[in-house]
Amino acid sequence: MQLSTKDLHYLKDELSWELLAMKKCHHYAQESHDPEIRQLLDRIGKIHQQHYQILLNQLKPTDQLTMQSPTYTSATWGTMHP
Repeated sequence: MQLSTKDLHYLKDELSWELLAMKKCHHYAQESHDPEIRQLLDRIGKIHQQHYQILLNQLKPTDQLTMQSPTYTSATWGTMHP
């Protein structure tokens, strides 16, 4: 399926929003002194990272938009607990 230019712009915007949400969650998790809040923000950040990857995977077959997925290690996001 070929995506229109308008669709690609929407997806690019959504990728930017998800990336911004990841960065904000990471920033505020690092600023928090409460371990529960930090853990919650880490978990939410991971959800945004998954959304980013899902959107990116939808674009890969079309080869119309090239953006690399940011990768964060446990050192970056902190220790995640189930």
